[in-house]
Amino acid sequence: MGWVSLAPEATLWLTEWLPRRRLIGRSHRCTEPPFVQRLPVCTRANAPRTGWERYLGPYAPDFAILSSLKPEGILLLGESLPPDLSEEELVSQFQKTIGYPARIFFLRAQAWPAYESETQQLAAELGVPERGARWLQAQKRAQARLAQKVQHLNARPTVLVVTSGYPVPLVGGWALQLVSWAGGQPLHPRPFLDWTELLAEDPDVIIFSLMGASLRQVGEALGQWSRQSPIQSLSAFRQKRLYAFHGVAGLFFSSPLLMAAAEALYELLHTPNYRYNQHLGRLWAPLL
Repeated sequence: MGWVSLAPEATLWLTEWLPRRRLIGRSHRCTEPPFVQRLPVCTRANAPRTGWERYLGPYAPDFAILSSLKPEGILLLGESLPPDLSEEELVSQFQKTIGYPARIFFLRAQAWPAYESETQQLAAELGVPERGARWLQAQKRAQARLAQKVQHLNARPTVLVVTSGYPVPLVGGWALQLVSWAGGQPLHPRPFLDWTELLAEDPDVIIFSLMGASLRQVGEALGQWSRQSPIQSLSAFRQKRLYAFHGVAGLFFSSPLLMAAAEALYELLHTPNYRYNQHLGRLWAPLL
């Protein structure tokens, strides 16, 4: 038996710490690493969700597939709990629905202390506590190095992190913290902006991303999004400061790429024209 991931970020966590053979199922949005595309799909694309199912992450589980696979554990994303259920009750309901007591683990962290604690718990759950501890220490060192670089900045550009839709949805959660860690000033006046509000904000930099999407997919969507005339009136467009950002790197949900995402944001905010940027073409790309 092995583990099933129900979101791309969860897949990255499992492939970070477990042998390939231990991952036996994925969500319909999971494409990285490439080998996961051969695994059974355990979520339903565009499926309606009601009641407690809405709290099982961004994608609807395929309970029939999960029942047939009988995984040892299932890794999910979550932002909140149902108002009438504790996490233990939610897990119990999930186990009853698939018909056996699989280990269920939620990734919910939206701040560093919770991320650190959750990482340690997940490593213990997967049976790799020492590996998890070493990995977490490496992330802390990366965080300290970035903080030291940010201390010496003379200017901090204003930044909006947006996703597709209208009114224009602003990405909150980790996105705001990562922009701050990277030495930017995140603008997040409200969950959505109409064209007038977006033009009034007129940020120095706009970062565009799509939940669960690859950098290539985000880049293609950004190309279409930027063709709208209000976008082309923005300073960020005229100054060529619109960027595509990988949709699984931590802007939306907890990801093992979190510190890499902060480093990538530092690159695009402060050294966008440096051709040897480590994360250029991997986690971010300019509008082409």
